[in-house]
Amino acid sequence: MGKRLSGQPSAAQGKYRSRLETVARLALLVTVGLAAGCSQVIPGLNVDASGGHEYSIVKDDGAADQYKVVGNGSSTGYTLVDVTPDVVLALARQQPEAGAESAELRSLLPSDVPPEYRLGPGDVFFPIVWDHPELTQPTGGASTADPATQGRLVDSTGMAFYPFVGTFKAAGMTAGELRNYLTDSLKKYIEKPQVDVRVVSFRANRIEVTGEVQRPATLTIDDAPKGILQAISACGGLTTAASRRRAILVRKNRIYKVDLAGLLSGNQLVGNPALEPGDVLHFPDQSHDQVFMLGAVDKQQPVVIQQGALTLIQALTVAGGLDNLRANQSGVLIFRMNDVNDQLTATVFKLDMGRPEGVLLASAFQLQPRDVVFVKATAFAQYNSVIQDILPTVQTLFYLLEIKNITN
Repeated sequence: MGKRLSGQPSAAQGKYRSRLETVARLALLVTVGLAAGCSQVIPGLNVDASGGHEYSIVKDDGAADQYKVVGNGSSTGYTLVDVTPDVVLALARQQPEAGAESAELRSLLPSDVPPEYRLGPGDVFFPIVWDHPELTQPTGGASTADPATQGRLVDSTGMAFYPFVGTFKAAGMTAGELRNYLTDSLKKYIEKPQVDVRVVSFRANRIEVTGEVQRPATLTIDDAPKGILQAISACGGLTTAASRRRAILVRKNRIYKVDLAGLLSGNQLVGNPALEPGDVLHFPDQSHDQVFMLGAVDKQQPVVIQQGALTLIQALTVAGGLDNLRANQSGVLIFRMNDVNDQLTATVFKLDMGRPEGVLLASAFQLQPRDVVFVKATAFAQYNSVIQDILPTVQTLFYLLEIKNITN
């Protein structure tokens, strides 16, 4: 077979080169097309928040878990607000007053004199009749025996029994009232009886503590009243996953939101709500205390609002700051849903952190739970992302054609 002259491609080589030129044209067309409309191909790279917008309202349409958007002349569904000093001040004034929702709850103070405890069903009291050990320990137990096992039980109906006295209504009595009652009853049998009474087991008044505490439990309220702080201590403290901002108190089918942040930090005048029998105290986790950092930040992640306020600059710092290669400093957006008269409205705050006043405003702008902070990417970062996304496809097409050419 004769040699081909150098510089003159064979038919197979010409066919191969033609295929490569086709792939190159295809790659160029796809790349240009993606670069022109990259916000559609790669969602989130270029959120457009320009122009004026009005509120739209999300309403329950009557079906379970079904909602519809009802606009008032606009279908965009949000209001765009440029962050200015006046906006930051106005938002700060709108912050709810610390402990406002639980203000009607009675606070427990260390200086308070606790009310006398009144016996209830399940409680055990221990009477002592001086110089009459047969009445103090009528079962003949050792003097070192547990008083709770040697004492007298108040049954489920509130009744109790004591020798020479019989069955009587003990529920509702204080220790002092019970002492006087037994003294008067024993005068028929003992000259000048000297009686003392102690409550040795408190079982009647219970509360439930649930959620993110080390040891969820049923606690009893004894002669030393308990508040929320005492309940936390009795259950071993909060877990690392517990919210540091709020607790939920359920009392007689009513729900109270307790300002736990103010109570734990001591930075605000928030009382320690006193607990009452039948209360259910719940400590939720941090899932509703998060803001979400997205877009051109170093680390896209949720950031938890702890006891104090979380500003935009603090959240950006936790997320590693703006990405130097991708971030558009003039395009920092904060998405916020608001509940106004049981209707949801949306606001998008826009901040230019490429200017000195923008950084100062970011240090004062307080984020709220469930806010979404989005940092827009630069045009170059969008184009570069498109190139990196399409390049593997171009390489795959190239290798497929090369393999086909070899097999031919």
